[in-house]
Amino acid sequence: MAAAAQAEGYQVLGFSSHAPLPFETVWNMKAAQMPEYAQAVRKEAAVWKERGLEILLGLEIDWIEGIASPRDARFDSINLDFRICSVHFIDPAGSGLFAVDSPSDEFEKRAAAAVRDEGDRLWKDYYRRLGLAIQEGGFDILGHLDLVVRNNRNGRWFDESSKAYLDAAFEAIEPMGTSGAVAEINLGPLVRGKSDRPHPSPPIMKRLFELGVPVTISADAHDTPHFGTCLDAARDLARNAGYRSVAVLSGGSWREVGLEET
Repeated sequence: MAAAAQAEGYQVLGFSSHAPLPFETVWNMKAAQMPEYAQAVRKEAAVWKERGLEILLGLEIDWIEGIASPRDARFDSINLDFRICSVHFIDPAGSGLFAVDSPSDEFEKRAAAAVRDEGDRLWKDYYRRLGLAIQEGGFDILGHLDLVVRNNRNGRWFDESSKAYLDAAFEAIEPMGTSGAVAEINLGPLVRGKSDRPHPSPPIMKRLFELGVPVTISADAHDTPHFGTCLDAARDLARNAGYRSVAVLSGGSWREVGLEET
């Protein structure tokens, strides 16, 4: 991954594996693996520093009400460079948690059972949780902040352009304006062919700009071909919202880099 990133002109590469949870999933590491993960990233950082690539140690940490949070002290032991806060899990009808970016067939089954004909419950619960996560803080980057649309192609479950939907999204992200945290332009759905746009949507991106929230670009790379692709989409999204630069974490602090330099 480091070699592929440098070949595409990256100067900074952050690893952000999914942090452990108190329950099993196929994508989160186990708690016992954290020290090994940190050691592996730090070892590569030392090797690649000599080659001109800065490597940072991070985690993508789920916020789940009463269960998991970026503030959890169990992550302090590995001295992270950054923490990404993500909301994946929702429970719109009190019938059990499920991930909003589950495979489409699994999501269809869980969502249909949970909401029947009231698809609005999906985004209402998601943005309620996102708002609480932002208010609690303890993170450096807010990850893919409208992930709830991942399985909503062609408005399958709800209308992403409705006033009610956007009002809920805007209310949730309002605290970002004074949080000191950075929001992520996440290219994952584009580079992996899951969507025709990055996260977040243009209206939400514009609201972030109005709130004065810095943004950074993430490839959300799960494989080497994901580096360096779809960057024009990220730049266009940022530029159309009013941004002229993005934030880059390097040397322990954030700096602004012009869009054309990314």
